[in-house]
Amino acid sequence: LGLTEGPLALAKSGHRHSLDLTDPIEGTEADQLRLVIAKNEFMGTQNMGLLRRLREFLIRKKMCSIEEPTAAVLTAFDSPEFDIKLAEEGIINNVIFKPFDKLILKQHLEFALAGRHPLENASTVATMKLNSSIEMLKEVPFESITEWGFRTVNNHEITIGKVAKYYDALFETDSKRGLFATCISCKELSTKEFLCEFAFLGADLAQVQKIRRHILQNKAHKQTNFENAQHVPFHILICEDDLARANDLKLLLEDKFDHVKVEAYASIAQLTVDLEDKETAHRRELPPHFDLVIASLEIFHEDGLKKWEQLTKAFLDRSKKKNGSEKVPDLALFTNQKQTAEQIRVLLTWAKEVFFFPWDRLYFVRKLLVQWPSLTPKTPVQFSELHEGGNIKVANPVEITQISECGLILKYYRGITIGAFREFILWRPDELVIPEIIGTCNFTEKDASGEAFLNHFVFFGMKDHYLKHVRIWLLDAYIKQKEKG
Repeated sequence: LGLTEGPLALAKSGHRHSLDLTDPIEGTEADQLRLVIAKNEFMGTQNMGLLRRLREFLIRKKMCSIEEPTAAVLTAFDSPEFDIKLAEEGIINNVIFKPFDKLILKQHLEFALAGRHPLENASTVATMKLNSSIEMLKEVPFESITEWGFRTVNNHEITIGKVAKYYDALFETDSKRGLFATCISCKELSTKEFLCEFAFLGADLAQVQKIRRHILQNKAHKQTNFENAQHVPFHILICEDDLARANDLKLLLEDKFDHVKVEAYASIAQLTVDLEDKETAHRRELPPHFDLVIASLEIFHEDGLKKWEQLTKAFLDRSKKKNGSEKVPDLALFTNQKQTAEQIRVLLTWAKEVFFFPWDRLYFVRKLLVQWPSLTPKTPVQFSELHEGGNIKVANPVEITQISECGLILKYYRGITIGAFREFILWRPDELVIPEIIGTCNFTEKDASGEAFLNHFVFFGMKDHYLKHVRIWLLDAYIKQKEKG
């Protein structure tokens, strides 16, 4: 009928549901087919070409418009045979997994029927307005990996020093899924193609050993020497109240690096008065400035950031007084306490690196050479590198202004393409069980300021444990919001 009658066929095609007791309606040229719901086994991921041709046919026969094409929703059972990636096509509005949650099903069908419109129109499930940060994932091509970092190829320039979290099976351990890294170089290869080099941050011993094992077990890996050879004085300050550990660290630095001058303090208070050249019984003469401070997190006790800011002022005042410059040393922290990903993220806002005990001495030396290239090794130091293809996921912290069990509104510096897919992580302390939730951009608009965009995402292919995670996250967010105000 559709071939010959077009929109007129819609009113009389198919079979009426037994519970539909409404009067029959006459077809008109204005009728449109708004929604197709099909089980995966009948018209699903294995028939993307057929669905695409169906949509083209409906548009050609004026049974839907190009601007508002017929929505398609698949129903499926969550099984290993079902590949959600195959459904990530512009022609599929959503995948609803069975057994259904009645309210979630109704809301997603309303979204599909409404088309590309704001999520504020959601009426079935409750939404929460808040300003919170979540992670948005993006896949980037993986070029190579070393024992201290990796290289990727990006379609835009990455700012040197930018810190982000990365996810890959290679970084997973019994307690962690991801790993922080900072960009240390970015070279333009061609238009919209940049080779970026990253150094790991906050890697624990299990992650270091897993990465090294992966590289060395592959016969294609290569050995490369560090090229650090500046032969300039480098002043290092150790802050550690464990005297044995401080002495061990001092001996390691003096043994591995040339032209280093190392001072060690067990007390922040004594260090502060010595930086100010005050006369005390234990006063030591210090250099005009330091290049690097390696400090135990525990020596700061509570209010670590505040105490570091006070030390920073003392370093700055001393540098101005002695050199007429404003030199403040970098900070590398080490700790024997486990830290969550969020705790590491906070530490990296005021420290340039975080090391963990028990530590890998060789990794420690290599990381110092990578992040502080002014250091010169006494003997050549090698590292292993493996060139391999694939993708790695980078997690960018983004701001959301509204969220529900069915979608969210993302505040971003640009509008995201309608129909584009993104993966989101709603962070909780146990990151091993955090799912990567898929969302499709349903609508985009400028915010009230006109300086940012509000991108409306509908969650896609939500499984039962995804919904449970979202509900727990929403409860935590609600409690935090109440505590704040």
